[in-house]
Amino acid sequence: MYVYLAKKNCLACDQQERYLWAMGLPYERIDVDDRPELAGNLELPAVLKDGAVLVQGAFSEEDLARALGRG
Repeated sequence: MYVYLAKKNCLACDQQERYLWAMGLPYERIDVDDRPELAGNLELPAVLKDGAVLVQGAFSEEDLARALGRG
């Protein structure tokens, strides 16, 4: 399971979340507004797997694919 860290009412976060949908990734979205301790020093949005950061900040669908070993 992947974790998608995002902010509420964040258009970029919502747009980038579509990349996860398009790739069919099982994930849990966590809004850091509710759990700020999870954001740490990360640039949001961010995708994590087993606690490791795969992509963060302004990432493209291609960036996510590369991080997943699919591109």
